[in-house]
Amino acid sequence: MSEQAAGDGGNRPYLGERLRRGELLVSVSPSFSGSYKQARQNVLARLPQARSFVLPGLVGPDDEELSVDVGWIGDPQAACVLVIISGTHGPEGFCGSGIQLDWLALLEASRLPENVALVFVHGLNPHGFAWDRRVTQEGCDLNRNFIDFAAGAPANPGYDELRAHFVPPSLEGPSFEASREAIGKFKQAHGERAFQIARKAGQYTDPGGMFFGGFHRSWSGRTLESIAQEYKLASRKFVAVVDVHTGLGPYGYGELQSEHVAASASQLIADQMFGPSVTSADLGTSTSIPIHGSLQLFWERLLGDGRYLYLCLEYGTFNTEAAQRVLLADQWLHVHGGGDRSGALGREVRGCMRAHFCPDDPSWKEAVLFRGRQVLRQALSGLAQVAEGEFALEGTPRKNGEPAL
Repeated sequence: MSEQAAGDGGNRPYLGERLRRGELLVSVSPSFSGSYKQARQNVLARLPQARSFVLPGLVGPDDEELSVDVGWIGDPQAACVLVIISGTHGPEGFCGSGIQLDWLALLEASRLPENVALVFVHGLNPHGFAWDRRVTQEGCDLNRNFIDFAAGAPANPGYDELRAHFVPPSLEGPSFEASREAIGKFKQAHGERAFQIARKAGQYTDPGGMFFGGFHRSWSGRTLESIAQEYKLASRKFVAVVDVHTGLGPYGYGELQSEHVAASASQLIADQMFGPSVTSADLGTSTSIPIHGSLQLFWERLLGDGRYLYLCLEYGTFNTEAAQRVLLADQWLHVHGGGDRSGALGREVRGCMRAHFCPDDPSWKEAVLFRGRQVLRQALSGLAQVAEGEFALEGTPRKNGEPAL
């Protein structure tokens, strides 16, 4: 399929019409891949004109090339663009890739609304995707990496207090129990929310710790900047971003999480496009807490309030305690266990990570694709309205299409 095919006219139905028909999801197997290598091959087969941003000097478990692969579909001059990102958090990429492959299959027999294009960003964190790690090759949580490093990193005093206890020397025995006790006392003194902020909001002092945001912009972060420049996203009238994640919320449900400030113009547009299913960390309605350095800051600097949406489509898997266990084992392997992901223990940890963040359950996968199609329909409908001037947008395109990064 050429990059122009989905934007052609002809007699094909609009994609939104196909989605509204409620076509049954006969099988999820073509969409969900068994490895990063397979996922990449499947996406490139659908996007033969994709631009590949290859990660230098590193390979995957089968010595495969690691790359962020980007495909544009539709009018190159489209005023409005929908960006779909997978793999920000490594093994969560199996779900995001599945949604991308499903959408690409739908596009083969559909056309886009006028003046709307799609950009597929596959495997934004290819090293983590291939090796089943949440973090990048630098050990960085990519969704904590977009702070303004020149202005200094935000403090996280709760993390500093519990730093020694988040990744104890052993996963059992006296040191492990001592860490559990210390964490329990912190929760009693400060509450569960304060603990979640200490653990997950992001920290910038401990590269061996959980949710480390980095000391500088990661390779994946710089690659996202290159993607925005190459596709002139800063010059578009409006850009909507859907970044697929897993691990929080009810099993199989995709929560649209907004990280916009509640009073912002972008949040108002999100509410208009997607309705009350959009949740807000700022308002406390999201299963996610407010975090430091998310990708939302990248798009804010690129486009400005009122000219973009950044939404995480977060699919629930298992409970919070299960997530903490698998993430602890993964981080412990790299801090105290030698870091070998090819040996028996490493393969076990990788298997647990993948099983937690992309359950091998057909009903879960079907729910994922169903909700994904719903979000796609809403996004395309909303962008069509933006292109036709039905939303009052703030701000104007930057000169020469150059991002302010």
